[in-house]
Amino acid sequence: MTVQLTVPAVVLANIRRRWPDVADSWATRVGSEFHAACERYGAIPREVLPARYGFVAAVDTPHGPLVFRSSPDPRGVDQAAVAAALADLDAAPRLHEAVTTEYGTWTVLDRVFPGTSLSQADPATVDPEALFAPLAAIRDQPPPRSDMPSIFEWLRDRLEDDQLTDLRPGTTVAPASERRTALAVLDHLARDHTPALCHGDASSGNIITNGKHWMFIDPRGVTGEHTYDAAVLAIRITEAYSFSGIRQYIAQSAKVDSVRLDAWMAVAQAARV
Repeated sequence: MTVQLTVPAVVLANIRRRWPDVADSWATRVGSEFHAACERYGAIPREVLPARYGFVAAVDTPHGPLVFRSSPDPRGVDQAAVAAALADLDAAPRLHEAVTTEYGTWTVLDRVFPGTSLSQADPATVDPEALFAPLAAIRDQPPPRSDMPSIFEWLRDRLEDDQLTDLRPGTTVAPASERRTALAVLDHLARDHTPALCHGDASSGNIITNGKHWMFIDPRGVTGEHTYDAAVLAIRITEAYSFSGIRQYIAQSAKVDSVRLDAWMAVAQAARV
């Protein structure tokens, strides 16, 4: 019997808050579009996977396990382009297809097993060098398209927002003085910045393992630089690993300049990324 999978209520609530104009239209179509995708791939639905702003389902197909993902995010096309570029560098699961409909974008990717996220992993079992290896691989790679938005714009908006609600868990909006300092640092970073391939959301839940390698999923769909990604991840890692010299070790593993890493970490901290 075919399993009937639906959008979790908490996901739909998140989408309604973020994209109220398209949320309900997307929600009424996602079921039929998912069914059509399953027919096209000969897929058997297995389970709904954790997500904040999309419908993500694991399926089995005659050619192996896949993940179908749909989101009404207007930057879905950019996200798919970044996902494909990361996959080409073995920093993300292989992207089989990206389809844009009237109300959202579907992506079809290889499913990673066991798929344990960094947020669920025991820090004692994580090799930091292996964790940062995918970021080293994307160093100085060009963005998939030249017309994509920049991580600088996104961060500037966050730092200027006194009522920011999309916060890193356990944090509150940074004091105005901290955000002003971070904006000055961001402007300094922009002076010698060349737009490049960037994941844009290297949080613990978006980094998963196949048991040997780490892969980065659900990119933001922006241009930037891989040092920013390393900084976001470094914030999480320095909370789990407190030994002396951890930042220098991260800089070496990710192949980034340590001074620039510190600058990006200050910006990301103030922006509550």
